[in-house]
Amino acid sequence: MKFKTLIFLFLLAGIVFIAFKFNPLKKFPIGTIPVSPTVIPTQTPTPTLTPQQLAEIKRKQFEEMSRKYGPCRYVPILMYHHVLPADQAENIGASNLNVPPDIFRQQIDYLIGKGYRVIGLDELLPMITAGSLPVKPIVLTFDDGYRDFYDNVFPVLKEKNVKATSFVITQFAGGDRYLLWSQINELVGSGLVLIGDHTLNHPWLSKLDKTEETNQIISAKNILAQNTGRNINLFAYPYGNSNDIAKGILKENGFAVAVTTVSGSTQCVGLPYDLQRIRIGGGSLSKYGL
Repeated sequence: MKFKTLIFLFLLAGIVFIAFKFNPLKKFPIGTIPVSPTVIPTQTPTPTLTPQQLAEIKRKQFEEMSRKYGPCRYVPILMYHHVLPADQAENIGASNLNVPPDIFRQQIDYLIGKGYRVIGLDELLPMITAGSLPVKPIVLTFDDGYRDFYDNVFPVLKEKNVKATSFVITQFAGGDRYLLWSQINELVGSGLVLIGDHTLNHPWLSKLDKTEETNQIISAKNILAQNTGRNINLFAYPYGNSNDIAKGILKENGFAVAVTTVSGSTQCVGLPYDLQRIRIGGGSLSKYGL
């Protein structure tokens, strides 16, 4: 009996020794767990779309917009701010909002040379509705009512017989670097420039309650009408910051259109307060697909 017990103990000791000897966990400190090396899965690169595929995607998006909000047409609306010599723009911290006068003139010559027909913003939706757009229509807009519009843009418009819209911040009119009321009236009297509402003092509309949004939009409209003797029915959202309340106010008060800062050129009759624009900087307009 004792002999069998000794044999059993001997075998048990051998099993324990072998288990310890070949245990893969023994090299890890007590309390740790071995972790398998991280395997990084091979990522399949996203296929690059061909120009034809991109064109097909754009076509389908346009068809969907037309089905919901049409008729729609591709009409670029160009968005400018300052047209100043580069050093002057830099001095007022407006380089990123500026197109130098010589470049602006080149851009207008480029559009004319490419066969674009500049139409008024007020003509856009009626022409789409009537199917009477010219072959290559385009619209020019200038935000904030800066005085350099009168100094550096208006002479080119008169020379080239080109139309544009200037959106005026009414409480800034007459102030430093902004259009004077006498200049605004000269612009309107030329027949080339439309004046649009850009609110009283350029706030973020979505941060206001409905009463103040109404005041910003309608008081500015009335001030412009009183000073120019014209019906004001064009609007530009400050900072492109639109909301449903603002659109409701525009509709209730007879505004024809409102322009955004949403990049694109798909304009739909069913979205009169969501017109897309292309923000223009210095250089050739060809880089904007024009």
